[in-house]
Amino acid sequence: MPIPPILLEGDEPAPAPAAGPGRRYVLGPTPPLHPAPAGAELPESYGTRQLFLAARDPRWLYAHWDFTAAQLKEYNALSADRHLLLRLYRDAPAGPPLLQVHLHPESRHWFVPAPYAGAKYAATLGYYDAAKNWTELARSAATLTPPDWVAEDTAVRFATIPAEVPFAQLVATVQAAVRENVPLAEAVLQLRAEGFSGLPEPEQIAGPWTAAQEAALAEVVLLDPARRIWIGSLEVTELIRRQLERGISSIGAAQLGLPFSPAAAFGVSSPSARPERGRGFWFNVNAELIVYGSTEPDAAVTIGGRQIRLRRDGSFSFRFALPDGQYELPVAARSADGAETREAELKFSRASQYRGAVAAHPQDDKLQPPLAGLLT
Repeated sequence: MPIPPILLEGDEPAPAPAAGPGRRYVLGPTPPLHPAPAGAELPESYGTRQLFLAARDPRWLYAHWDFTAAQLKEYNALSADRHLLLRLYRDAPAGPPLLQVHLHPESRHWFVPAPYAGAKYAATLGYYDAAKNWTELARSAATLTPPDWVAEDTAVRFATIPAEVPFAQLVATVQAAVRENVPLAEAVLQLRAEGFSGLPEPEQIAGPWTAAQEAALAEVVLLDPARRIWIGSLEVTELIRRQLERGISSIGAAQLGLPFSPAAAFGVSSPSARPERGRGFWFNVNAELIVYGSTEPDAAVTIGGRQIRLRRDGSFSFRFALPDGQYELPVAARSADGAETREAELKFSRASQYRGAVAAHPQDDKLQPPLAGLLT
């Protein structure tokens, strides 16, 4: 969809600064005192023992814990099951958990199903010792999953934060808006009413948009109702970014292509996997396959005849689509000296039977079925 020309009005880049006496002698950027060595890589983990929990969509959460390989080895050895567990709680870590997930010993992240959409969750990471006592290693901050229904309020609100607002104050405002799940402009007014200084007046928040520009931008933001059935906020952001990249090259428009939340920016709830009210009962289902494992870090591993790259600790994982049918996927590992080989012949099958109007839930179109020779 082309970007309406009216949205580009007043968005020209700032003119270059005029040259003056002494400009020719200005030095360039100062090099760092301790430059990084050539070929240096970021560490796989920093060992902060922190647990991060974020919502992927209304029904799934993503958990990541920052533990070194030595820390994981130590805590796995202390566990009676030789692996850690992730506990998921509603609202806060108190009382019995909603569910416990048994984790792979080498894993540092996991996707966790969320029993309820539009709810707040928190997680803890730990283990049970031989005496069945629970030891907590890390605790996440709370996160909020989006609702799984389309918001009835489709109003669009445009606002501009004045450039003179202090950056630190703006960061605090954004953090408050994310925690409370409210539009940024509304969060600014709430914080100002609570006594925070340095925030703009209510009349300053009104954006310079004309009525025609607001209507044109609303056309860009709103999506085809058929796609609103399942598309999420990340996809909305990507669609807008691609549309802007095709027709906008100025600095101000490029800022719109940075990661942001359409819900917070425009005050519109993110569409998700539920159709508009009044369309009746519906059901979508699909399946994917994850193949994972670990070996010596210097070994050579092939999946479907293609050699894959191992992580530093020797672990690996791959996702595949899983349509109906029969599949055979050979997996092999060869030692660094070539003296030993281990092989596994994985066989999978799927035979779906549907009763009623059942549709396929959307998945990544880059996923391939688990067939030898198709791995890329």
